[in-house]
Amino acid sequence: MDVTHEVLNELLVIRPQSRIDSSTASAFEARCASLIDEGPAKVVIDFSNVDYISSAGLRALLVAAKKARSQGGALTLCGLSGGVRDVMAVSGFDTILGAHSDVSEARAALGG
Repeated sequence: MDVTHEVLNELLVIRPQSRIDSSTASAFEARCASLIDEGPAKVVIDFSNVDYISSAGLRALLVAAKKARSQGGALTLCGLSGGVRDVMAVSGFDTILGAHSDVSEARAALGG
């Protein structure tokens, strides 16, 4: 699974690409864990380039959020659209983790 990232002034922005499903969720989870270990604990996952997420992907998000919290940070989401937005709403993840329109809005929500 292709995942890009950047660090913007103590904010880690993770950008998964395409789909997060049962065949890619474990790689996504491992990549997030590695990036959170290396970088800032304030994390935004930008879903602008993701068109599908399964329950396995939701689990990977929970694991990443717990890791960020364990390091004194937090994790939030941005760039949700279409089916991904619907899955986040039905599952409550948009409320639990927060859902924002873009990275700037997500950064403000995390106090950055």
